Amino acid sequence: MIKVLNVLTDTNIGGAGRLLVHYLRNFDRSRFDVYVCLPKGSLLIPEVEKVGYSVIETEYGKDKTLEGAAIKELCGIIKDIKPHIVHSHASLSARIAALLCGVKSRMYTRHCAYDLPHSATSFPKKQISGFINNTLSTSIVAVADAAARNLTDTGVDPKKITVIQNGVEMLPEITDAEKSALKVSLGIKEDDTVLIINARLTAVKGHSYLFEAFCGICKNNESVKLIVLGTGEEETSLKALASELGISDKIIFTGFVDDVAPYIGISDINVNFSWGTETSSLAISEAMTLGVPTVASDFGGNPGMIEVGVNGILVQNKNAEALEKALTELINDPERIRALGDGARALYTKKFSASAMTRKLEAVYESEYEKRCK
Repeated sequence: MIKVLNVLTDTNIGGAGRLLVHYLRNFDRSRFDVYVCLPKGSLLIPEVEKVGYSVIETEYGKDKTLEGAAIKELCGIIKDIKPHIVHSHASLSARIAALLCGVKSRMYTRHCAYDLPHSATSFPKKQISGFINNTLSTSIVAVADAAARNLTDTGVDPKKITVIQNGVEMLPEITDAEKSALKVSLGIKEDDTVLIINARLTAVKGHSYLFEAFCGICKNNESVKLIVLGTGEEETSLKALASELGISDKIIFTGFVDDVAPYIGISDINVNFSWGTETSSLAISEAMTLGVPTVASDFGGNPGMIEVGVNGILVQNKNAEALEKALTELINDPERIRALGDGARALYTKKFSASAMTRKLEAVYESEYEKRCK
C-alpha cells in the first residue's frame, strides 16, 4: 500500500481544502493509505473527518508557507509516519521537511495562476526559484495549463509537471417547491433571470466589473437579480458600490453559506470574472453539475474550462462593457441558456468530475512510487 501524507496550512476552507476533500472522498483505500496534516483549529478538520480520515494537527505554520518551527514539527511527523510520498499544498515547510527526512517522493500542487512580474521570469529570480522548486519537488501537479505556464516561466522543469484540472462532486438538485421557497425568501420573482457569482469578495475576482455590467443590464431589464455568494475584505466596499450604482435592490449578498447548491440551483447564469488569479475554478465546475452555463473572463485557467458555445462564453477580463453585452445577449435568449446548460452537464461528466480527477492523481502517485520508492 502506498502511504501518502498531505500537508495543508489553511485555517479556513479555501479552494485547496475543498479540493482535498474531493480527493479524499474518492481515493481507492485498498491501494492508498492517506494521512492529512492540518493546523489546530482549522475549519477544514471536521470536513476531512466527515469523509472518514483522521487529522494530524500541528501547532505551527498556520496560514504560512514557510516557518522554521513548522519544519521541525513536520520532520517529527514524517519520521513517525514514514510516508512514501509527501504531498504539500502551498507549504514550503513541508517540502523542506520531506527533503531533510529523506523522503524520496516530494510533491506539491500549484493551485493558483496569475500574471507574473518580469523580474520573476528573468535572471536571477527565475534561476533561484527554479532551483528551489526543482530541488525540493520530484513531481508537481498544476491544476490548469495557466498554472503550469507560471511554473515553467519561473524555471521549473516541465518534465516534473502534470496538469490535473480540478474536479468536483455532483451537487444535489433541490425540488421545484424548494426552489420556489428559496426564491421567495430572497425576494426573487419566478420570471426573474438570476445571475450568480460564487467567489471570495476580493478585488481580483472582478466583482466591481460585474456590478458595472449589471448596472447597465438593469437599466434595460427589470426582471434580473444577482446573487453574490461568499465573504471577503471587499464586502463593505462592494455593498457601497451597489448602492452608488443604484442596484442594491437587485443584488443579494448571502455572506458565507455552508451549502451553495440551492443557490446555484435557482440560478440561470454563473459568472466568473477574475482578473488576477484563477486556475481551474471549482465554482465553474459546480455550476456545470447543475446545468448552469458560465460567462467567464479569459484570464488564467478559465479558457481551459469554458468551451465557447458548449458550456459558456468567454469575455475579455476587466472589460465591463463586453461583459454587459455578453450577459444581455444571453439573458435575451432563454433557449441558448438551456442549450449551454445541457452542454455544461455533459462536459462536467466528461472532464470535471471528482472521480476523474482523483484517478489522475492516483496515477501520479503510482508513478512516483514505482520510480522512487520501490
